[in-house]
Amino acid sequence: MCDSNISAFPLHRRRKLVEGIALVLESKNGEDANAFWRNTAKAILVQLSESGIAPGLAEQEVGTLLHAVLDDIATRPTTRRSRPL
Repeated sequence: MCDSNISAFPLHRRRKLVEGIALVLESKNGEDANAFWRNTAKAILVQLSESGIAPGLAEQEVGTLLHAVLDDIATRPTTRRSRPL
């Protein structure tokens, strides 16, 4: 079977997707965060595959999405401010 020529709208440009994943990841630590990302990445890979996206391109999209999520977390203003006692 040959790879398809279908390409999806870049995942890293889907702001709601990036911000939603970033918000959840920010609320988790350690293995919980890793498990959430692995499950999310698997689900997205399945969706892309079912849409006819070639496996290599799908993996590249998910990798780029992860970088966008991490950039979003790194540049997000800190909303958790300590209150004075």
